[in-house]
Amino acid sequence: MIVRKPLTLSLIALAIAAPSLASASSLYHPADGEVGFTTHPDHFQSTMSRADVLQAVAVARKDGTLAILARGGALPVKATGPSKTREQVQQEYLNMSAAEKQRIQELYGSGG
Repeated sequence: MIVRKPLTLSLIALAIAAPSLASASSLYHPADGEVGFTTHPDHFQSTMSRADVLQAVAVARKDGTLAILARGGALPVKATGPSKTREQVQQEYLNMSAAEKQRIQELYGSGG
């Protein structure tokens, strides 16, 4: 019994301390206050070489994304494919089965 109590307390202390020890090598550390974290760039291990980074910066400078990001703007989303016309969407709805229409009604409501 005498050995069990210190062993149990040690295991509990280890279980409580383990998450904080795991985050010690991460880029972000939890902190009190409004922000909730602090940044430690010296803890970050990059997988890119310096040449890769310089090449990525050159590409971003050519296509204009570097200028947008430097001003704090959001990058425009590139279209993934051509969108459907209104007639195509209406025809798709008309070709749906009653069960599919009911499911859409349940998901999105009556719309009014």
